[in-house]
Amino acid sequence: MNHTLVRRLLLVQALLAGGAASAADIQTQPIIDVRAEQNDNFRMAPGGDPDADVYGVIADAQLLMDIATPRGTATLRPRIRYQNYPDRDDLEKFEGFLDLSAGYRWERSSLELIGHLSHEDLYNNETAGGDFDPTDPDGGGGSDTGDIDTSQVRDEFEIRPTWEHRLTERTSLGLGADYSIVRYDADPGVETKKDYDYIQGDAYLKWAIDPRSDVSAGAYVSHYEAVSEDDETIDAVGIQVGYDYRWSEQIGFQGRLFYEENDIEETIPFEFSETTSNFGGYVSAYYRQQVSRWQMSVGRSFNPTGDGGKSEIDQFRLVYERDLSPRLSFKGAGRYETRNGLGSTSNTVDRDFARLDLSLRWMASRNWYIGGGYAYMWQDRATAADSGDNNKFYINFGYQGLRQDTAAGRL
Repeated sequence: MNHTLVRRLLLVQALLAGGAASAADIQTQPIIDVRAEQNDNFRMAPGGDPDADVYGVIADAQLLMDIATPRGTATLRPRIRYQNYPDRDDLEKFEGFLDLSAGYRWERSSLELIGHLSHEDLYNNETAGGDFDPTDPDGGGGSDTGDIDTSQVRDEFEIRPTWEHRLTERTSLGLGADYSIVRYDADPGVETKKDYDYIQGDAYLKWAIDPRSDVSAGAYVSHYEAVSEDDETIDAVGIQVGYDYRWSEQIGFQGRLFYEENDIEETIPFEFSETTSNFGGYVSAYYRQQVSRWQMSVGRSFNPTGDGGKSEIDQFRLVYERDLSPRLSFKGAGRYETRNGLGSTSNTVDRDFARLDLSLRWMASRNWYIGGGYAYMWQDRATAADSGDNNKFYINFGYQGLRQDTAAGRL
């Protein structure tokens, strides 16, 4: 499936959602941010690199659209991002994103839908911070390939529907799917990543212990296929159990444990197959107070990559926010990730990666703000002689609009 068709698919989806909600309550919020930053080792080359000591300007604009009806809700977020580093023409990039989070409920059933469409610089994908996406808080399962590459872009289309039906007052049946199409483009350079398709389907039973908690058990299957002459495929099957606890809107906990078996097949340079199996899972929690908020996640996952296979990723993320005054706020976000290729012939780049972001924001008015921050990134690749790191300092200003009720025409 080519890029144009992928974009049209999600555009049609967005138009259908907008048409269905034409008589609904629609709120919009524009957000614009402009940043100037300085990096002392942009590519995190071991021992440093004079050409990687660069400064640049980044402009980011997005529009949050919340749609509410008596039975459903939806959030659409189109976003564009432009970066320019005057001393490095090869780092000039234009990115685009469209995110969708929607839910619809009937008397005994519900449907949740997560969708993503992105055109992103591969470097930014591989060096993501610890933030949680408000449109997809369970997403962000790790970097793609672990390879710091500034010459390629990554296009992705992903859709994740989940349907749940209440069988009795305490038990529910659920069905879910995850379908992803990932393509790479190195124009005018040489592509080093492999396009791939990935699909997963799962089924589960959920039992409500009480109004605040429930347990679940289920099974899933998945298929990974590299879209290249190599014809690499991985078929997986797994079982999982889960526990969710929601004390209130301010406190919550979620845990998953699964066992997965992967059958790996390759045809080039010769026919080869093997089977791997291992445990995985994650624990996530959040706690929100009047002036502070934190959220964390730790776990292991088996993710598809652009290296012609899957990776075993162990990851920890933590975000802490605090209002220091009515106008001044602090935010800290951390991420640590270690990745290893799945299977004895994997081409995945094994590496350890860490990133810490610290920032302050001061609201100069109700909508305008100024701020600044520091980011530290570090990586240790198995194929490199030594580790490398990057220190980034930045100042920024921006506009954050108030949520406006466009249906009623009032703030």
